[in-house]
Amino acid sequence: MDEVRKVQKVGYSTLTVSIPKKFAKQIRLAEGGSVIFREEADGTLRLIPTTNAATNSRATVRADLIDDSEMLRRLIVGLYALGYDTVEVYSKEPLGRLRNDVTVETVKRLRGLEVVDSNDNRIVAQSFMDPTKFPVDSLLKRLQILVVKSLENVLEALDLKNTGSLNEVKRVQDEIDELYWLIVRQLLVALNRRELAAGIGIESPLHATGDRVCAKTLDEIGSIVLDMAEELIRLRGLGTVMDPRVLRDIRRLGAKTREAFNTTVAGLLTPDINLIEKSAALVREAIELESGVTRGMLESGKAGYAGVIASQFAQLARYCNIIIEIALHRLLRRSSRAVTIQ
Repeated sequence: MDEVRKVQKVGYSTLTVSIPKKFAKQIRLAEGGSVIFREEADGTLRLIPTTNAATNSRATVRADLIDDSEMLRRLIVGLYALGYDTVEVYSKEPLGRLRNDVTVETVKRLRGLEVVDSNDNRIVAQSFMDPTKFPVDSLLKRLQILVVKSLENVLEALDLKNTGSLNEVKRVQDEIDELYWLIVRQLLVALNRRELAAGIGIESPLHATGDRVCAKTLDEIGSIVLDMAEELIRLRGLGTVMDPRVLRDIRRLGAKTREAFNTTVAGLLTPDINLIEKSAALVREAIELESGVTRGMLESGKAGYAGVIASQFAQLARYCNIIIEIALHRLLRRSSRAVTIQ
């Protein structure tokens, strides 16, 4: 709730504003204490107490009021993402095996969250993670590495002769999902606890939105690669044999898409006009290549089964355009050899 305070003059030049008693008590600020004044990018002035006012935030989910186990999972993940230190799942009646299993498995998949107490009616999970140990850009880089790892497994299995490595793609996607929710948590913690923002790698709250979109885009790209892996496994199960000419074209498309993806993420993490320009060109080339490959398959009347894989490579390339847009915005935050900001 907003509260208006008058600015008063003390001495010849000093201006003062009194701090509301309720707020001072909440942050444990007393006479003689210190505060930090920080000017934000949006023109506001932020007041940060140097006293240790951190408190354990806690949220409780009433599991007995939720019928859908998937909704229970979503609520736990949502509370984790919002930065709550303690998440309790409680029921007036015994939780039962299904609710118990869903809760425990969900907690296991959330980085830094551990079950610390449980009985028939409740499960309590606690976060022991130091947010400053996980800068957002480092997590985005890790997402890139995981996506490329899955993409390599898909490229190796395009001939449908050895699809065993594709089983690894599902496990990697689970790790990608975990990292995505950790990034969301980091971004929201940076917004709610601005004294930690610099350690998390967020210079301004204005930048958090773009980082979240990038994280979600990388997560979605991982899902596309998983879809490709599942399609290849299905084709192998049907006994499909890949036509050599089609295989050559699909591999060429896959290599171009991989190059476009890697260059795009590099341009995001190290904003450079040449990298961004190159990534945009590579994305266009990948999309045009997919169009040619698909058209060739249709004209020949052969290998229509490979059309799904080709379209998924093109979809992956199109998702790169989202990251390119945000990379360009990162570049424009400050002056560079290409643009002068005044």
